[in-house]
Amino acid sequence: MPKEAKFDVAGLAPESAEPVFHQPLKTAKKKGNWVVIVLVAVIIIAAVLFYLDASGKVNLFGKKEPGQINFDASNWRAVFLTNGQVYFGHLKNADADYPELADIYYLQVQEVPIQPAEPATNEEGVQPAGTTQQQLILVKFGTELHKPQDKMLINKDHIMFYEDLAADSPVVKSIEDYLKAEAAKAVK
Repeated sequence: MPKEAKFDVAGLAPESAEPVFHQPLKTAKKKGNWVVIVLVAVIIIAAVLFYLDASGKVNLFGKKEPGQINFDASNWRAVFLTNGQVYFGHLKNADADYPELADIYYLQVQEVPIQPAEPATNEEGVQPAGTTQQQLILVKFGTELHKPQDKMLINKDHIMFYEDLAADSPVVKSIEDYLKAEAAKAVK
């Protein structure tokens, strides 16, 4: 007669006669963890690249390198400075540390007395002497008392921006009228 096998009841699962295997519990990995990690890595890389671009160490957006700003230097431009002054002229080497502005004009406020519409016949019709009106006039650079040369080197850190002037701009028309008048004076 064959011997019966003895089972150790302590190693069996309560509901069955099969042995229980003890395995470490698996934690469910969320797919979202990888997405968050990748997103954070992309943000960090983008921030580093933007910092390097802003500091001039890399060129992310195809900005022009020094010496590569190309435009027609014969166009009239308005150059706006940080001190509030605006100059008009021909800008050269705009990307240099000291761009050059030539053929320079600027606006000046002038106090112009207002003339009465009719001559005064008595004291009641006399206009007060202090009544004036402000008027903007275009002044040619170099006509000042100290007679500077008609060329200016401007520290690029003091240029807020510059813009092209249209051919039909009132400033360009005034400059052209001035140049015609000066040419006519030279001929006489």
